[in-house]
Amino acid sequence: MNVAVKEPVYIIIPIHNRKQISLKCLENLNQCGDLQRYHVVVVDDGSTDGTTEAINCLYPDVIVLPGDGNLWWTGAIKKGMEYSYQQGAEYFIWLNDDTLSNKGAIQSLVSVCSLSPNKIVSGQCYATTELKMPTYGGQRKKGLSLNLLYAPQTEVIKCDCMSGNFVCLPRSIIEKIDFPPNEKFPHCLADIVYTWEAKKAGYQLEVLGCAIAVCEFNPLFEGWSSNPIPMKEHWKIINSPKSNLYPPAYWFYSQTFYGWMGIIIFIQGYFRLLLFTIARLILPLYFLKKLKICKNKIITNYKKKLNEQ
Repeated sequence: MNVAVKEPVYIIIPIHNRKQISLKCLENLNQCGDLQRYHVVVVDDGSTDGTTEAINCLYPDVIVLPGDGNLWWTGAIKKGMEYSYQQGAEYFIWLNDDTLSNKGAIQSLVSVCSLSPNKIVSGQCYATTELKMPTYGGQRKKGLSLNLLYAPQTEVIKCDCMSGNFVCLPRSIIEKIDFPPNEKFPHCLADIVYTWEAKKAGYQLEVLGCAIAVCEFNPLFEGWSSNPIPMKEHWKIINSPKSNLYPPAYWFYSQTFYGWMGIIIFIQGYFRLLLFTIARLILPLYFLKKLKICKNKIITNYKKKLNEQ
């Protein structure tokens, strides 16, 4: 009996207590043929819901690396990359377990990444299978802000940094900038800082529009003006690495991207949270949502007029 030799591509999936979501991700890889073609490394950061046992039973070829519950996203990704690097991986695929890639999407990422030794490629994520609302992918630095980019299915666009939901990185990244900095960025912001540092080290970052995946926005990161989560919960979670405003990570991020101007960004983040808290106390949520829709329409029309000139 001939056993198919898998390509030296390692799909790294960090998980924690999301059994059904994690199993759905693996089932999607199985249906797409990626489970058979590539190595899959799941880093289970101390799940207590039987996730590892289920994976071992249903997908015995999947490598499961254990964590103690303190790895968070970055530590889990780092552990998966360290293992894959030791096994001879030529390419690493970052894949969040709530991200479902289309058939052939991973192959497309690897193919484009292989065109140059200094290329890092992200897929384009959408909120639903209707592919109408883009979510995660590339970002571009403009002034004192980062703007999400959208890569249409027929286009490849350059970017400055990337969300870590669905990304292909070459083995050489380890020699050039080392593994992701989990000490400074245990969970949030590590992906965009790591890919930003990669660009500064000479890597070309691209978003491949035809490499499609489905991944909804994390509700914690939706705009405060339209987010149904009470503002007091946003203030509570600041003390957790799960928050984009987790002070230690947010400070390092502000410095990394903006240098001495980072102090402005750092203060601005908490000031905006305070303003939105006051707004949510005064105005009903549905009204704030309407204001946001109106603002987006005005910005869209303004951009169209600029393009027509």
